[in-house]
Amino acid sequence: MKVAYVTPYYNGVCDGRFGRFHDWIHTSRNADDPPFDFDVYAFTTSNADETITTDAHRFIGEATDLWGTKWNKPEFLLNAPRIWSALQNGEYDLIHVLVMDTIVMPTVLATNPDVPLVVGPDVAGWSPIRKGSFAEESSIERAKNRFKFGLKNLLGRTVPYDRAIAFSEHHRNILSTFSIPTSRTSVIHGGVSKRFSPAAKPSKSNDPPEILWVGDFSEHKGYPIFLEAIAGIDEAFVARLVGAGDPNRPRIQELGLADNVIVEEFIPRGELPAYYQHADLHVVASVDETAGPNTQIESLASGTPVVLSDAPSVNEYAPDEAAVYFWPREPDELRSSLEDALADLESLTDAAMTAATEYHADRTLEDLYEIYREVLVENR
Repeated sequence: MKVAYVTPYYNGVCDGRFGRFHDWIHTSRNADDPPFDFDVYAFTTSNADETITTDAHRFIGEATDLWGTKWNKPEFLLNAPRIWSALQNGEYDLIHVLVMDTIVMPTVLATNPDVPLVVGPDVAGWSPIRKGSFAEESSIERAKNRFKFGLKNLLGRTVPYDRAIAFSEHHRNILSTFSIPTSRTSVIHGGVSKRFSPAAKPSKSNDPPEILWVGDFSEHKGYPIFLEAIAGIDEAFVARLVGAGDPNRPRIQELGLADNVIVEEFIPRGELPAYYQHADLHVVASVDETAGPNTQIESLASGTPVVLSDAPSVNEYAPDEAAVYFWPREPDELRSSLEDALADLESLTDAAMTAATEYHADRTLEDLYEIYREVLVENR
């Protein structure tokens, strides 16, 4: 079986956006007996390597620079002829497109219209069933989100795909609001690279327990709630903050956390395993996630237990024995859950260590192989 992956962005080995996609293709590339062969076609690239089949021309910029800017669509258009030509010359059993895009999808459909097509899992955005993520929209943002929602519905109704991929049951429900039927959507394991492993986890001394934050320092991720919650913990601890944006140092001072908090700010994803391995607990305080945060899965794969908001998608991934949940948006609830977790740290860590291999990308590859096999059988 040979698969053509088509992605709008490629940002190098397991770094940047589409990180879980990078993890599963590199896991397959490095396997002694991979479940299927594949080529990767990217409309934009950064830090390209041997995994990429045809390196995108950089007419306007690199993938990392163009993510989320107004220049990414022109770059896609400029690279569309290259993708079309390369796909025309390849012989594939199946094409897997990571997004439903008004440039990416038509380019693929124009090349091999008779080859079975899988879409996702990087299909997301505003949906009426998502709570919290878009609560503070401006009128312009509201109009943009509703326009994109309508566009996704149009693509969901008109693109002749065979199967859609989702990261979680909540994600599958979101896709259904984009006119992608749940009956044609499969949920895959949220596996990550084996670099996220408990193998190098240090034995802990009598140092205070370390609570790890990885993610944007934003309200959407629950960062202000996290700061309030840890300010109420009585016992000794260290909170290590890894993320992008403003960590709000004045608020840290105001809450009396200056001696407890270590701000690392942004760390490249390739360097994160050591942070998960050293931590005692990892906190995910998001109110809403489409697919379950990468950080949550990376932590569990590293054998580090998690304290999680009891929110859709977030609450689908962790075994109960390795997680403590709290009600989103409530600092007191998070503080109480953190105290419970710190009091039961040994058993939580044992459970996370036992479950770690469940979160590796080889499980994702098994899921994908079964989905591809089913699609090919259906198309005979």
